[in-house]
Parts: sequence; C-alpha cells; structure tokens
Amino acid sequence: MNVIDSYLDTLFAPYPDTARLREARTELRAMMEDTQQGLIADGLTESQAVGRVIAEFGTLEEVAPVLGIDTELSRSPEAADAALPELDVFRAREYVEAVRRTQWMPATGLALFVLCAVPLLLLIAATTDPSGSPAGWAVAAGITAVLVLVASGILLLLGRDLRLKDFEDIDEGDFTPGPQVRAFAEDLERERRSAVTIASAVAILLWILCALPVILVSLLSAEMSFAPLYGVSLTLAMVAAGLAIMTGAGWSDTATGNLLQEPEDEDDPERSDNPVVRAVAAIYWPVAAAIYLAWSFLSGDWGVTWVLWPVAGVLYAGLSSLSAALRGDDVDRRRRPRGRRH
Repeated sequence: MNVIDSYLDTLFAPYPDTARLREARTELRAMMEDTQQGLIADGLTESQAVGRVIAEFGTLEEVAPVLGIDTELSRSPEAADAALPELDVFRAREYVEAVRRTQWMPATGLALFVLCAVPLLLLIAATTDPSGSPAGWAVAAGITAVLVLVASGILLLLGRDLRLKDFEDIDEGDFTPGPQVRAFAEDLERERRSAVTIASAVAILLWILCALPVILVSLLSAEMSFAPLYGVSLTLAMVAAGLAIMTGAGWSDTATGNLLQEPEDEDDPERSDNPVVRAVAAIYWPVAAAIYLAWSFLSGDWGVTWVLWPVAGVLYAGLSSLSAALRGDDVDRRRRPRGRRH
C-alpha cells in the first residue's frame, strides 16, 4: 500500500463505509495522483511530491465541498455509527427473499406500460371500415383499456414498494454492510450471474428482432392501410416480453446492489444531477405517447405514425449520452487540483 492510500485510510477511517464516501475516496485519490504526477514532472522526487500533495490537500473537511460530501461529514462519527448500524446477515437473507418474491410486480407493471396501447391498436385495426374510420365503440374501449393497463401497472409498482416497506432502510442504504453480509451478497451475485446473463441475452434478442413484425406486415399487406397496426402490436409485445424477462431475472442484481451499497447508475437521465435532464426524462415517454396518439387520431395515418417510437428511442439514447457527458464534466471539475503552493 502506498503513502497516499495510507493517508486516505486515515482520513476516511472515522466515517461509515457508505457508497458515497467510497466514491469520494476514489475521486480524491485520482485528484491526489494527478497532482503528484504534475509535481514529479516539475522536477520533484516522488517522496517530495507525496509530501507536497498531502500538505496541499489537507484534511477531509477542507476538500469536502469539492467532493460534494459536506452532508456526510456533517455528522459526528458517533452519530453516523448510530444512524448506520451494521446489517444482520439473517435480515439480509429476508430482504433478498422479499425482493425475489415481489420482483414479478415491477416486471409485470413495466410490461403493462409498454402494452397499454396494444388493445387500442388492435381494436382500431379490426373495426376500421373501407372509408378508413374506426368504430367509435372500439376507440372508446381501446382508450379505456389504455387507462386500465396504466393504472394496473402503477398499482403493481406501488404494491411492490408497500411489500418492501419493512426493508426501507436497506433500499435507502441506511446501514453498514458487515463482512458476513458482503460475503452473502457476493456469493448470491456469482450464483445468479449465468441466469441473469441468459435473461439479458434473450431480452436483447427480442429487442433486436422486434422491428421485424412491422416490416414484414407492411410488406406483405401493402393493400391494407391499417395492417401495420398488427405489426406494431406484435412489436410492442416483444419489447414488453424482453423487459419482463430482464426485470424478472434482475431481482438478484437489485438485492445484491443494495446490500453492497453499489452506487446507482448516475448516467440514467432520471437520476441525473442536472435538474433539467431529470425533468425532461420524467415527462419524456408520457409526452411521446401523447404525441403519438394525437398525431394518429388527427391524421388517421396509423400505418405511418408508428415510426415515432424508434425515433423516440434514439432521442432518449441521446438524452442518456447527454446525462453521461454532464456527469463526466462534473467529475472532471471535482478532480481539478487546487492551485499549488510554492
């Protein structure tokens, strides 16, 4: 272990081993190493550079604003230990079992969100007369089905949260994982790795092939203007199936990630540090659905308006890239060393 690691161990020793502080330690180490390399390039020896780096960065409280961990350090070590007790391995097993038993709820709920438009599309395709107008009762029934499926999905997600209410402290990371809990979580992660990989591969295959129904139906039924709606419905079914398979198999990743207090994917637009990106991500898909339905009803071109969905997917990928870029810029700013003291 080098001098910088020993120094960092001393700095962080009084504080709980949380995911945020582990991330801050990694960032601070990178900052110190960058400064050390710069000093060595200026002609200092390695030992002189290390001494200068330690003197420059000072205490953890001094660099806390740069690392964004003021809140974590505002607690005294005693208060932090009291607020973050060590998790018992038996309770960790109960939590994992609860997650496993309830994972079908988010898997089904997310699939229902994707499938909610399918009844409307099928009813419109089945009842459209030669003039191109769907039956009024079919549109009404389809819109009702959309609302019922969305409401059912929301209830499933809320029900899952309610079932896991007793383990809220684990979901929020308000605990310290002991050696037994870490070993248990890591063993479970290894045991489930192949199953999760297979489920992910199946889901990705379905997502890659999901465009085929629309293409094939459009080519084989060119004379039927509403035939592509059947293809769109099958495409949505394949997307929903892939989502349900991946989410259902991912219960172990959810549980072990929380037990090991692994940091969340901050490149996800909905978890971005940028409030504008978060706001856009929160309303993105509902707005896309509203645009799709409005465009389809006003134009009547149901065989064309489906292209909105792949375009929306590409744009959302762009939003994810923007979130990652903003996150990277923020980390770079944190890693910039303070002015050297000569």
